[in-house]
Amino acid sequence: MTIIAGFKVHGGIVLCADTQETVGNVSKRNVPKLRFEGIPPVGTTLSGSELAVSFCGATDNGAFVDKLVDSAWIAARGEDSVDNVCAAIERSIKETYREFGEIYQTGYCPVAELIYGVKVKDKSRLFAATGPLINEKDDYCTGGVGAYMADFLAERMYDITLSIQQCVILAAYILVQAKEHVDGCGGTSHIAILRGNSPSGIVDTDRIALITDNLRNSDRNLGRLLLQSSDLDLSDEQFRKEATEAIDRLDIFRVEQRKDFKSWKQFKKTIHSFFGIDTPVDSFGIFNEDADTGKDSGTKRRADK
Repeated sequence: MTIIAGFKVHGGIVLCADTQETVGNVSKRNVPKLRFEGIPPVGTTLSGSELAVSFCGATDNGAFVDKLVDSAWIAARGEDSVDNVCAAIERSIKETYREFGEIYQTGYCPVAELIYGVKVKDKSRLFAATGPLINEKDDYCTGGVGAYMADFLAERMYDITLSIQQCVILAAYILVQAKEHVDGCGGTSHIAILRGNSPSGIVDTDRIALITDNLRNSDRNLGRLLLQSSDLDLSDEQFRKEATEAIDRLDIFRVEQRKDFKSWKQFKKTIHSFFGIDTPVDSFGIFNEDADTGKDSGTKRRADK
């Protein structure tokens, strides 16, 4: 049981997953359900600048998902175009089901939901797979027990014109809502981004936590305003006063978030300096040589510095 989701926007692809796994409906544990692979290898300053693939899966057989993803990445990493990479992954998934379908007794082969994104240079594609059936998605897709919650929120908030930054925020919001309100979802929020001309990778979990804290504050603040906006017993003057106060509170939250972001970035810089790493990180915590030069790192630059 889990929540997984993927979103396609003009700047690339965002994928997300929680980490809670229920074992035999008795115990719970946290395991990574989102995997990122890139060439050059993850951790280099150009991580994922040429080829990057990210998978997230939902199933009751984690070992089978690992096998699917391992085989798919091995098949994909030698290809040189986005179409060839996607074709290689699809063949690999079908071959894995064919192989294990002959090993398991009829009707007992595991079935997994996979959501994965592929990026080669400036081209990216998003896919959803249920068993060996694979479909490309032009907008978003969700899976796991939290899919209904994710679909509800994405229907209200997703748009193809979102920036990568906004899509990461949407992913964080969907994850926190699913973890708080859907039984079987929980643990840490994991988010990966695939960007055209900037490094791809896993968003720093501390950064996600800071975004999530701000979302909780903003959500509570805007919920009351939603009700007031349809309350015609309130005078226009009263509503404008309430709306202005709500915006003022949001400004306060943004100021605090900027302080938290500055502290987080300084902490990352200190840790990297200790290990002799000079390459700066961007607002996602991903190594990016353009992060401190004012160049676009895959999102529209904002005052979040």
